[in-house]
Amino acid sequence: MEHYDVVVIGAGFSGLTAARELREAGRNVLVLEARDRIGGSTWYQPEVWDGVGLEMGGTWIVPEQTHVWAEVQRYGVPISDSELPGRMTWSDHGEVLDALLPVPPEEYGALEHAVRALVEAASRLDPLRPLSEQDVADLDVPIRQWAEDAGLTGNAKELMISWFCGCANASEETGSALDIVRWCASMGSSLWGMVQASVLGWTFDEGTVSLARAILDDSGAELRLSSPVRRIAADDEGVTVGYDGGEVRADRVLVTTAVGVWQDIEFSPALSAGKAAISRENHAGQGQKIWALARNVPEDISGFGWGTAFDYVGAMYTTERGVVLVCFAPEHDRVNPDDLADVQRAVREFAPEAEVVAAHAHDWVHDEFNKGTWATFRAGQFAEYELCVAEPEGRVHFGGSHTARRWRAFIDGAIESGKRAAAEILSAD
Repeated sequence: MEHYDVVVIGAGFSGLTAARELREAGRNVLVLEARDRIGGSTWYQPEVWDGVGLEMGGTWIVPEQTHVWAEVQRYGVPISDSELPGRMTWSDHGEVLDALLPVPPEEYGALEHAVRALVEAASRLDPLRPLSEQDVADLDVPIRQWAEDAGLTGNAKELMISWFCGCANASEETGSALDIVRWCASMGSSLWGMVQASVLGWTFDEGTVSLARAILDDSGAELRLSSPVRRIAADDEGVTVGYDGGEVRADRVLVTTAVGVWQDIEFSPALSAGKAAISRENHAGQGQKIWALARNVPEDISGFGWGTAFDYVGAMYTTERGVVLVCFAPEHDRVNPDDLADVQRAVREFAPEAEVVAAHAHDWVHDEFNKGTWATFRAGQFAEYELCVAEPEGRVHFGGSHTARRWRAFIDGAIESGKRAAAEILSAD
């Protein structure tokens, strides 16, 4: 049986980064990836429409995300800053508001209160420390409950709930408000910074895969695609990994798959109670990211809505056939991406004259190797699982963006977790 120092499971940014760090330390590394591609929860599809490539998963980065920013600089990967829209579009249950702000003048005070509530909540957090060890349990509640507890009212309340749901890609009843407040804290308690990190940051000129490929090539690690892992059996001498195609032996194993996937792998010894529980529960990121190609929409539209099918619709590119829009919904069945009329219905809540001529999406929620979009915790999961998801179990170690500190569920968090896990493995040898 083949033997390696470390077998890394998953060729997303966490696994690729860990493989590079381990290889630089002289370890013999094999990376097993279930899919026929690298990138994990990022997936760049080139030339989908009129030469335009689309990011099906993670997309934006900002300088405050120091791990991914350093990698971009290290490899000279080309990136571009987003062009700012001329104004924001606000949709109240499908009615586009003809106003600069999303509330009528009599609600300006309520809007100010909502913004202050978010910033004040964010200022309570130290995003570099485990949130479960801070006095913020009152924030680890469902998104709508946080808004109500904070005394938000009117349009400001509904906009803030929708904004949180958009960031979480989760419903108002399941997503943890704490997880989204952390985004604001990670940008220095800046609401504008939070918007940049969400939908108006920097993008990769040649797709996120350009950075993933640079890390992989630099590592020199052996990679096997289309090799989903089915069994991980550890003993006193090492670990046997069974995958579609064979078995390998390693001194140590690093698992970087999504938490919902753990339950599909046979672990021996069995996973800890905490890891088994969160895998069954899964995380709250169960929404949609849908790309639409549309005519009769502003070339710089950036629309936020409440009581709408999409909570955000934003222009990314312009082609001869129309404007390329990126659209998000907090639940997986809000819009049918295979039905142009349904996508058009949702887009028209932000641009009433829109004509959608094409749509494209990937169903991450029913993807057997993801079981969701980005890993936003459910309300209450920080207290239960924040620390345990990263704890090693004997010779089996765990990475992935869900184990990161400052930028959980982002590309930056995945890279951070890969570095942390590699250092953990090296120190254990």
